[in-house]
Amino acid sequence: MMPPWTLALSSTLVGLAVLLAAIAISLDAEASAWPHRIALKSTSSDNPNSTVQYVESVVSSRDANRKAERPRHLVIFFHGIGARGTQMGGLGGSWKSTLPNTVFASPDAPFPTRSGGRQWFAVDNDVMRPERIAAARRAFDDLVSEIVERQGFENDLKNVAFVAVSQGAIMALDGVASGRWKIGALVSFAGILPLPPTSSSRATPILLMHGGADRTIPPAAAAAASRQLNAAGFDVTYKLFPEVGHTISAEEAKEAADFLRGRFSR
Repeated sequence: MMPPWTLALSSTLVGLAVLLAAIAISLDAEASAWPHRIALKSTSSDNPNSTVQYVESVVSSRDANRKAERPRHLVIFFHGIGARGTQMGGLGGSWKSTLPNTVFASPDAPFPTRSGGRQWFAVDNDVMRPERIAAARRAFDDLVSEIVERQGFENDLKNVAFVAVSQGAIMALDGVASGRWKIGALVSFAGILPLPPTSSSRATPILLMHGGADRTIPPAAAAAASRQLNAAGFDVTYKLFPEVGHTISAEEAKEAADFLRGRFSR
């Protein structure tokens, strides 16, 4: 027997199916759109072939004889199609004072694009196909698991957060909505939820932010995702930024940092 909340999703899913058919994702625009090109010193993986950038925000002890405190929180960034992890890593550098004792990980997506960037799943003829998202779950989960285990948070997922944009947000939202990743918080910039939730949990608060001037993924898609997640029982906050396009604005970045600080301070 289907959970009762699935019935409430039916009308939303019909409208979303029509909307998804009209969404085209550019392979090149996202890679040059981000305003967060911040110069920073990062700690990379010990593996020279690693595609994960690490930025630590550790509060050092005043006592020189004591070791620096181990990070208590982990934030994993997921970039958009055609970009790389370093382009999201700048956010970690800018959030170091707001989110102390946090390690930020910014992996490259597993698959290459024709333009030389990376992608979380293949896009044919600029049309997004939900079945591709389901097929990409294993690669996404393997990458997240590697980061979580490397940083020692496999038994402390409540102190892990996903922060993602566009195609990366699609995968992050799917990871939480499917029940595969029961993490402490999720922030989505310009994301959507093509596959319906198959889990229900208020333990992972979700912040959805979308630009009202987004011409790549219409804000109506994020509003539909908010309705789906709310109907499934998730704790969702949806915010629309009328003048923002398909990017991350400074205002959205601040909202995200404040949201995570509130979550991690509990």
